[in-house]
Amino acid sequence: MMVLASSPAFIPICRERVVSVHRQAADTTCVLASGTNVLVSPLLARYLGIGDEITFPISSGAKAGVEIYITKSSVSSGLNRCLYQAPIGYVTQPKPDKRTQHFVSAEIQQKGLGISTILLPCKTLREYFYRLPRGAAKESETTFYEILRIPPSACPAELRVGYRLRTLELATGSRSEQLALERAFNILGQPELRARYDTLLADPETPAIFPYGGFGSLLASGERSRDGGTFFAHRILAFSPEQKRRRFHLPLRLCDFYQDRALCRDVRRRLEFWLDPALLRIHWDPTWNQWKHLLGTKIEVDATFVQSGKYRKRGDAWELIRWETALPSRLAVQLPADFHQQLETAKTTYRRFGQYSRALDQIRLCLEHRALEKAELERMCAELRIPGDFDIAQISWGP
Repeated sequence: MMVLASSPAFIPICRERVVSVHRQAADTTCVLASGTNVLVSPLLARYLGIGDEITFPISSGAKAGVEIYITKSSVSSGLNRCLYQAPIGYVTQPKPDKRTQHFVSAEIQQKGLGISTILLPCKTLREYFYRLPRGAAKESETTFYEILRIPPSACPAELRVGYRLRTLELATGSRSEQLALERAFNILGQPELRARYDTLLADPETPAIFPYGGFGSLLASGERSRDGGTFFAHRILAFSPEQKRRRFHLPLRLCDFYQDRALCRDVRRRLEFWLDPALLRIHWDPTWNQWKHLLGTKIEVDATFVQSGKYRKRGDAWELIRWETALPSRLAVQLPADFHQQLETAKTTYRRFGQYSRALDQIRLCLEHRALEKAELERMCAELRIPGDFDIAQISWGP
């Protein structure tokens, strides 16, 4: 086995020719020139042939690590002569290059092979994630709306209903059809991605963004830069995001309600997800934000979350803030049995606040300058003709 040393971290590297490939159901065994057997995934094995050169950091296990570099023996491969599989982190927003062509940059998590960045042209994102090919094939491509059999004007609730109906129809269909359906819903079910997809339908030259910000295992074909630190991708072959299933209870007051959807964000857990009326089986409007703090209801959430994140500048340094976002296709929410009773109680309490809002404003004006004893608050309420059974504890100088 040919072993090289990686200069940054002195990680031992294996670089050898593949002499035979034995495909199996779970994993594929590659026999190297030295006689060593290496296990690779069935996906990677599809692009691996006899005579190819495979390079990867040597780990304690028998299976090749997630960072793998393959150089095809066939000269006809052209710009796709090299394949690179690596765990990526944050993917930047689109930027223009010197030729005004937009691209995104993906961080490499491990850097065992000396590559620190993958540069992805936005057209590769359009073709892989948004299924928007260029040229003559464009007319024959099915849009995500056609896959879900809903009009582009469908609201979030109609979008989920369409997804559920198509899921039932494709229950006995092919695996590829089911995956295409789930991909379509996960793009259209996230407001930012749906807005970008609609823009791409109108203008395919619009810069595409990497869905959910990256974080996962990426397999791409392309070529390496001269200094070896950058991989220029020409095509995305596969992407598998980091996923984690979570089940927990979340107070409904942590949601921001819009006309047709709601955003739930848990700062402590650093996660967020979108709700629609079809998922929660209730209808709401933005006025719920005025009294949601009076609602003690907790919803039960069972969902699969993927990693996401953004860079924020704190002082003179940029810091990566990592979050988890729920996939719309794998999100289930359960309301408590007494939800409607809690809902009416909260609405009634809010109506009382509205009925005596002027009197409460006067009390809050006093509370802005000094704290008041309960007895003094009760006396002020009586003078302002607020009913004696009004909950004094609800009055606060806080927001």
